[in-house]
Amino acid sequence: MTYEHLELTAEAVRNLHEMVKEDSEEGKKKLMGEIDKAEMKADQIRRSLITELSIRELYPNERDDLMGLVRAVDWIADWAREAGRLLLVIPFSGFPDELRETVEDMCRENYACVKLLRDCIYELRKDPRKALEIADKVEMLEEDVDEIYSRARELFIQVESPELKRGTVILVNEFLDAVESVADWCENTADVARAIAVRVIQR
Repeated sequence: MTYEHLELTAEAVRNLHEMVKEDSEEGKKKLMGEIDKAEMKADQIRRSLITELSIRELYPNERDDLMGLVRAVDWIADWAREAGRLLLVIPFSGFPDELRETVEDMCRENYACVKLLRDCIYELRKDPRKALEIADKVEMLEEDVDEIYSRARELFIQVESPELKRGTVILVNEFLDAVESVADWCENTADVARAIAVRVIQR
């Protein structure tokens, strides 16, 4: 169930990357529908997982670690969905190419980040030391996203258009924050996975 939850989350992030590359409104709506479906299915699995963890006989630390892991992964899907919703209402296709390409870079790195996170969590049972190594790589990728995020904000400030209303500026800022939050929660989840790996190694 944990792995299925993670796969759905990765699918949501992948579709967000596809969405920022899509020019047609119909195409964006279709991809947003895919993000919605993945996020809602992930929510259902999260609820089932929390129920299972509550009734299973586990050590308190194990239960807390696994619940923390599931909840952290869920935030990744939530932020991907939020970014997609904002992308539907902002005039993204009208922005300069360099800004659009920078946002695409952020979303591509986010997808790479969540794929690494998936590998990290898969390794928890097989090779916790390898999981620690991958968690470090997730953190490095998150730092790359932070740098691209800073560049995207710089480029957005330089956009000059009489059609750029105050509300649009606010929504674009929220959109960039949401995209960056996907990477933040990948890093947060990797931290939880790191704690689990250390516990396993020390047994």
